[in-house]
Amino acid sequence: MEAGATTARARLGWRVWALVPVVLLAIAVALVVARGGDIVDLIGVNPPPADEFDVRRVEFGPGEIRILVRNPQPDDLTIASVTVDDAIWPFAVDGPTTLGRLRSSTIVVAYDWVDGEPISVGVTSSTGIETVEEIAAAVETPQASARGFLGYGLLGLLVGIVPVALGLLWLPSLRRADARWLAAFMALTAGLLTFLGVEALFEAFELQAALPASLGGPGLVLLGVAVAALGMTFLSARLSGSDGAATGVALAALVAIGIGVHNLGEGLAIGASFAVGELALGSFLVIGFMVHNVTEGLGIAAPASRGRPSLRVLAALALVAGAPAILGAWIGGYTSSDVLAPLFFAVAAGAALQVVVEVGRYVARTSPGGLRSGFVVGGFLAGVAAMWTTGLLIA
Repeated sequence: MEAGATTARARLGWRVWALVPVVLLAIAVALVVARGGDIVDLIGVNPPPADEFDVRRVEFGPGEIRILVRNPQPDDLTIASVTVDDAIWPFAVDGPTTLGRLRSSTIVVAYDWVDGEPISVGVTSSTGIETVEEIAAAVETPQASARGFLGYGLLGLLVGIVPVALGLLWLPSLRRADARWLAAFMALTAGLLTFLGVEALFEAFELQAALPASLGGPGLVLLGVAVAALGMTFLSARLSGSDGAATGVALAALVAIGIGVHNLGEGLAIGASFAVGELALGSFLVIGFMVHNVTEGLGIAAPASRGRPSLRVLAALALVAGAPAILGAWIGGYTSSDVLAPLFFAVAAGAALQVVVEVGRYVARTSPGGLRSGFVVGGFLAGVAAMWTTGLLIA
């Protein structure tokens, strides 16, 4: 009995001791927050940041303008005045007038704006610093409705599901391909995903640059990449066979998931373009992404050709890869969160690049000549070139 009690106390002791570094770190951080300024003053004094607001979104409704602002500064900021086309204008605030760090409010200005005309709005803080946002053409902001919900859904369908399904029509041809050519198409899949992963990563870092430094944009991107890569690794282990590698339909499912997360970001870009009234840009993105995404269907068809998937399975793969574009269009059209976009693209990058690893393992194991085969190298380069060429329609 005494031995059991001693063991229990020992277990409790090491668990309590494990908390000691955490507690001490919390105390040290609290001291730095409270007195860190005194240490910095020994080195020098930085100039205070400008008391500027961060204008996140400008929406136009019948007879009014709604301006979403956020305080990116460490100190409180107070909304003092609002200008429209350089003229001071009365306003109301939906939320607090004095904003703490990273807090937001919506400024409502009663103003009869003219459809299609350029307009500028400015928000001045109580210290006299004005933040100006230029709008090239004022267009009424779409409101949530069944009609708009259906419209965004159809856009996502055209961008995601339709081109991926068309790309899957290459499946019968791939089944009849020689082993070397099939390896080339598998390598082409890796090239497609590598391009998507790198593109999504650059997009994520570009979007995070617009975030306030206090939100830790680069850390947010790396977190998204890590979570996606680890999640896809776990999923791959669950789908793998006895040899520890995903093959056939299982590998096609991994490819479809990686593509689907990327298409979520594409839908987000399209929805956001239409939401802010950039209809020409949105339409251009729809056409470009449709052509761009046909090659994604080919990337799913290549590993699926090693099995005998039913029509139901192929339809499920097309939905997994393409349907996220619908969700992305809804999110981009009806939300204004600037944190979601870099996070989504970071997740897409992590998922795509991890699937490249799985495809590479598969090609190395099954391809005549392995990864050094000319067919494999040529297929990989062809995949990158195909994505770059069709991507020119979007740039």
